[in-house]
Amino acid sequence: MNAKQLKKLLSLHRSFGTVLGILVLLWALTGVLHPIMSATQPQPVKRMPPSQQLDLHTAIPANQVLQLQNIQQFSALQTIQLTHEQVAYRILKPKQNIAEYYDSRTGQIIKNAEQFNVIRLANWYTGLSKQQVVSAQIITTFSDDYPSVNRLLPVWRVNYDNGLRAYVDPSQSRLATLSNDQKMWMAKIFRLGHTWTWGDQPWKGQSLIMQFTLIGILCLVFMGFGLFFKIHNRKNHRLRQKPIRFLHRYLAVSLSTFILLWVISGFYHIWNKKPEIPAFNPIFHAQDLSPDAWKRATQHPVQGLSIVPITFGLDRSHAAWLIQSAGKPQLQGSMTAVNEHDHHHHSKDMTPAIQMIDAQSAEDLDILKQSKNLAASYLNLSIHQLKQATWITSFGGEYSFINKRLPVVKVETSLSNQLRVYIEPSSGVIAAQVTQQDALEGFSFAYLHKWTWLPIDKTLRDILLATIAGLIALLVILGFFIRAKR
Repeated sequence: MNAKQLKKLLSLHRSFGTVLGILVLLWALTGVLHPIMSATQPQPVKRMPPSQQLDLHTAIPANQVLQLQNIQQFSALQTIQLTHEQVAYRILKPKQNIAEYYDSRTGQIIKNAEQFNVIRLANWYTGLSKQQVVSAQIITTFSDDYPSVNRLLPVWRVNYDNGLRAYVDPSQSRLATLSNDQKMWMAKIFRLGHTWTWGDQPWKGQSLIMQFTLIGILCLVFMGFGLFFKIHNRKNHRLRQKPIRFLHRYLAVSLSTFILLWVISGFYHIWNKKPEIPAFNPIFHAQDLSPDAWKRATQHPVQGLSIVPITFGLDRSHAAWLIQSAGKPQLQGSMTAVNEHDHHHHSKDMTPAIQMIDAQSAEDLDILKQSKNLAASYLNLSIHQLKQATWITSFGGEYSFINKRLPVVKVETSLSNQLRVYIEPSSGVIAAQVTQQDALEGFSFAYLHKWTWLPIDKTLRDILLATIAGLIALLVILGFFIRAKR
């Protein structure tokens, strides 16, 4: 390559770098912001839901309360201990978002009980008092303050006088997330700079433009790398008297591997579009709840009792009683933590202390087998197309913290794409569905983009990632300075 060709290639590199450098700078700076967001987000005082000890021997059976209130169909039913003395049936009717509560001793409706319950739960998780509550409202869509990464809907938002906002899922007595103005604005800035979205929804052509940009950055890195070895020994390009160019050039070579890792994994992440998880709303019929099943379910004190689907139909779902044993570890509570690996309380090999009884026949059910039946209903597959089902009680691997729900049952299929479905038995919903390609992309993003393979504490890993992202931002700024000086 002669000097004239080299000069043209350098000019092209600078022009290309000026255009793409702005976008690289945005990604680098928001990459620095991400661990700061994680470290400064509000944290709950308690992480597990309030314990319950439910002795329902003297309670009116739930099926009788449904008959008393003339409720023929419903979508959810849980037993909730509102106060030390009062136990209620939380009943959600089809096409409704706000559940009604009925006293288990009188069968009468309790006014404003859903709001009372979510405030009670919010106060429990935050450690704040009811005097500090400003308002509470149902949330049925995602927003800047409660983006779609939180997964759970509908939820209730409880606003406090100190600016804290608690998002509570009353159906499972869990905390979806905590937010405040600082977290909301940092998340807005991150989405704007890192995913180029303002709000929670992507715009048309966003994915395609981001992919072309990443390909351009990839070409820019290879071009710069090749130029470095072409010119670093030429006399007319010695940099002894040009410290800024020297720093820019050697910083670029030093960081090129990290940039390539982030660009390649980012491109794969955007290119591999995951299908949306289908939402199914079960419809149960009150007449399907037999007295015998109720007697079996309530023969001993329990920690939790709820109706869940075991097969799904458009107008009729087969119901079962899900029983959480008293005195055993509780199911999932808070979904807000610094370390995603803290989000489990069971041993990885421990089966959750729950059992299932058919609400019609009163027979004991195998939760793993019923999860397979439910997956077959959801996916419209025969049971022969499903393979093994196993408990997942902690986040890790292809089922990460972003999926939010625990414990779940992993159901494997024999389909060509090796689809795996994760069912949450306590609600009957699909928590995640993963194909082999999805798993490969998730592995790529976790290892190449987030560096989860590093055997160090998450905080140290975040500091390392932020430092390298900051150096990339410095690299771009030096490039702009050199360009402006020319």
